[in-house]
Amino acid sequence: MINYTIHFYLQRMEELEMNIIILGAFGHLGKAVYQLLEPLPNVNLTLFGREKENIEVASTTKVIFGDATNPEDLEDALRGQDVVFSTLGPFHVETFAKPLVETMEKLDVTRLFWTTQFQIRQDEVTEENIALAKTFGFDEEMERTYVANQKLGAQIIEDSSLDYTLLMPHFFKYDNSIAKVILQDEDETVEGEPISIYSLALGLVYLLLRPELYSKKGVIISAAE
Repeated sequence: MINYTIHFYLQRMEELEMNIIILGAFGHLGKAVYQLLEPLPNVNLTLFGREKENIEVASTTKVIFGDATNPEDLEDALRGQDVVFSTLGPFHVETFAKPLVETMEKLDVTRLFWTTQFQIRQDEVTEENIALAKTFGFDEEMERTYVANQKLGAQIIEDSSLDYTLLMPHFFKYDNSIAKVILQDEDETVEGEPISIYSLALGLVYLLLRPELYSKKGVIISAAE
């Protein structure tokens, strides 16, 4: 269980300089992660997405508009990056995973954090999680389809030569509530609960600044009760 502050990040960033790109940067999660990373010294940020909405971008941030299924657009964006953080999806993720893997391998950009879902290691979607999904507006068919597609995307990433981490967050709460963040190995039983976008972003920044963690593994991310 971890709890940390922006000051902690600042101390970490005195040690190294990083080029980080956020794919799907203008969605809820991408924006939240960007807003935490942007103030940090020695972090060179690139935002990649289809269009910019409701986000203030610093003059030092590079913004690239493009199609994440188009290898040419990806190649322009990914060249020279140290860490690639993907929030692409949530559906048809194989259409994003395949060109991303191919382009990263072509450019020898190896470190990828791929956002997926906490149920991808489970054989079946449980009745408990179906009931929980309904409280977030997903019916049973939608939830089963979503999890199956997330498994497909994760498998494409795992079958690659990349140095990947599968980010496996619990259901998102679209608010800024703050909770302690629980990080668990992918094969463990989920200890926590649904997590706010803000708390999840804090946990993700912790991981992005430590690319040595969870190499070629998944990490379950949830909120403490």
